[in-house]
Amino acid sequence: MDTPPNPNDQEPDLSAPGSGPGRLTVSEFWELPGDPAFCPELRHRIRRSLADYPHAVDDAELVVAELFANACHHSVSGDGGKISVTLSALRTGLVLVTVADQGPKADPHTRLPSIPHTRTDTGLLSLGGRGLHLVAALAADWGHWNIDSGGYTVWALFAPPGATRLPDPPLPGSNL
Repeated sequence: MDTPPNPNDQEPDLSAPGSGPGRLTVSEFWELPGDPAFCPELRHRIRRSLADYPHAVDDAELVVAELFANACHHSVSGDGGKISVTLSALRTGLVLVTVADQGPKADPHTRLPSIPHTRTDTGLLSLGGRGLHLVAALAADWGHWNIDSGGYTVWALFAPPGATRLPDPPLPGSNL
């Protein structure tokens, strides 16, 4: 004999951040022209996509904008090329962003994404040189991958609220 369903035995609502084990709730991919004029649009997309992640939205928006600007300035993507941006967020609150360029400009001063130990300019009001310091300060972890095509992907992780330990950094080509 079938028993009627108990209204107290409802499935949990897994649509809200933090309500389920590691399910992807945000998965975005954008390919934009390597032109700094597209940065405001990208910032808007990040804010809209992370509206349910208030712990990460401001920092992720700023980090993605900095990484996008770096790719425009330091890579061939900024010379009429493309920049790819991904945004992933889990219900646990973990947020991952990546910004991929098409490779370095043919410039002897262009190098792997890294934070310089010392600033090459001494002016406190200089315009450049703070981007990756900002990324390191705002993200729980960050790094870069070399892409087979010669470009770089810079990634940043933002921790869930109350996290005491982050998972290992993502591997190139891995899925959340």
